[in-house]
Amino acid sequence: MKMEILDYDHARDFSSASRIMYEVGWLEDEDDAKAFELEARASVGWILPIEGQAECVVFTAPGSMRHGTTDLAMTAVTGVVTSRIARRLGAASKLTAHALAAGREAGGEVAALNMFDQGYYDRLGFGTGAYSNTIKFDPATLRVDRPSRPPRRLTAGDWGDIHEAMRARMRDHGSIVIDSGGGLRAELSSYDAARTIGLGYYDSPDGTLSHFFLGETSGENGPYTIRWYAYRSTEQLMELLALMRSLGDQVFSLVMEEPPGIQFQDLLVQPLRSREISEGSKHAGKHTTHAYSQIRILDLVNCLAKTHLDAASVTFNLQLSDPVAEHLGARTRWRGDAGDYVVTLGEECSAEQGQSPDLPTLRASVGAFSRLWLGVRNASSLAVTDDLRGDDALLRQLDRALRLPQPHFGWPV
Repeated sequence: MKMEILDYDHARDFSSASRIMYEVGWLEDEDDAKAFELEARASVGWILPIEGQAECVVFTAPGSMRHGTTDLAMTAVTGVVTSRIARRLGAASKLTAHALAAGREAGGEVAALNMFDQGYYDRLGFGTGAYSNTIKFDPATLRVDRPSRPPRRLTAGDWGDIHEAMRARMRDHGSIVIDSGGGLRAELSSYDAARTIGLGYYDSPDGTLSHFFLGETSGENGPYTIRWYAYRSTEQLMELLALMRSLGDQVFSLVMEEPPGIQFQDLLVQPLRSREISEGSKHAGKHTTHAYSQIRILDLVNCLAKTHLDAASVTFNLQLSDPVAEHLGARTRWRGDAGDYVVTLGEECSAEQGQSPDLPTLRASVGAFSRLWLGVRNASSLAVTDDLRGDDALLRQLDRALRLPQPHFGWPV
């Protein structure tokens, strides 16, 4: 079946897109539909129509991803949805590949998404991102030796302040930012106002929101789920934790993603004892780990030109494969990043097209190399579990060169 890709036009396509969202169960009521409309208006989108109706839709949003201390232009794939009649036609792969090409041609250097499960987006060159640690704990057991002060209440109407606080937050390796606040606004608008908890402080020099947390409550005693938080210093993080601890008189459990660079168990009083005592309860202490995100390089040359490592230099041949070309239309100029390169990793990094007979060779898919470059796993590990091959001496060199902190998005895509 011939399928023509069209730019998403909100006036023309929203009713079809929302119908698909209802079909797959992502929308359930009018409030969900209003939130989706906000997100659709704030996104860049494409459709594949069948008989004049959109039957597959992809949305993206521009942003940035930090590698070390350098920001790279990012294309975030924020939504991929296919109707019941367009399944098994390759529609989602074709349309997502087109969205990646459009992002690349607009200057995107990396791409990111949250996956529904591992494997599907590998066909477009994505590799699995780092583990995310989710913790469930009794806030009364936080070891934070400081008083809390009265915060300001935050609601969905404060989405602009929250977006700016997220953009200005303390950022670590692998952190991302979505440029537009429309997606965040849409998500917050989908929360039940009566069950939303948002608390924060306007301590920035210009009086803007500096640190906060926001999420959803459940019953009198919780669990409360913290979905968004930001801070500009570790001192502000500790103040947020003190504020969480102040809730412990009533709230028996909080759920949140572990902050980057922090081993949260260090901050809890007798965490193992508390876990055993609460076992079997809805407030049971818990620590779960999953990888929900995927990443891929869109522009190898630019990504490496902006990469700086605290390591001795290593130079090698890279034979890079990229499956995205199989899903791109003939008129798309970008065909992925497959090819032969001479790569140098060190304080100054680079990738130049070509091969040198005097250098060792690394063979990798773009997904596996993206994981290596971002520090998701080292070369020796990826040689066992992913599409990456090289001799042992080269793998050991790469292990030493790419000793990076665990990447952490810190922003739901």
